[in-house]
Amino acid sequence: MEIMLGSVSRLTDRIFIPAIFVLFIGVGCAEDSRDLANVNPPEGVLERVEFVELMADIQILEGAAKIRVFRNDDVKKRLGEAYYEIFEKHAVSAAEFERSHTWWWEHPVAMKEVLLEITEKISQIERVQKE
Repeated sequence: MEIMLGSVSRLTDRIFIPAIFVLFIGVGCAEDSRDLANVNPPEGVLERVEFVELMADIQILEGAAKIRVFRNDDVKKRLGEAYYEIFEKHAVSAAEFERSHTWWWEHPVAMKEVLLEITEKISQIERVQKE
């Protein structure tokens, strides 16, 4: 009887332990929407194309500010005005921008692709301006 119980115990160990391991791996690797490249933002968050367009304009603005294109003493005021103009151009409120910016950065895989698209958009704008 002892021999039989020992072999049942070893058999249980061989089946049970790997089954638990597979269960934990499966649960741990469950797909999180933040890890997807192709996501759909919720209502109140800018769609990918709109966000790329807006962020390209903002990146150009911030680049201009860094190389001190604005020769005004009050750079913060000038930047604020320029941000307001960009938001107006894209029909976006500051709150909607903040909400969208936060949401997209909470989805790093999708945001990586968005950043590539922003870079491409800026390159496209530069090409057009050189012509």
